[in-house]
Amino acid sequence: MNLPWFKRIGIFFIPANFIGWIIFVFGIIFAIYSFLDIDGRSHSVSDTLMNFVFMLLIIGAAYSLIAYATSGAGKK
Repeated sequence: MNLPWFKRIGIFFIPANFIGWIIFVFGIIFAIYSFLDIDGRSHSVSDTLMNFVFMLLIIGAAYSLIAYATSGAGKK
């Protein structure tokens, strides 16, 4: 049983399986945790946002890489 975890719609990957939803929710929770951690250590709004946007790009890249590898988009 090799079901795809994600379904590609345009440039976005939507969870299509239970495991995909777990990865999606984990990414959201980790982004919130990262924001709170960065906000607790920073001294200004710009300091918080610069560091958080960088972390959000890393989280988004990891999510996209996992989604692309498990969606079957490269197999035709």
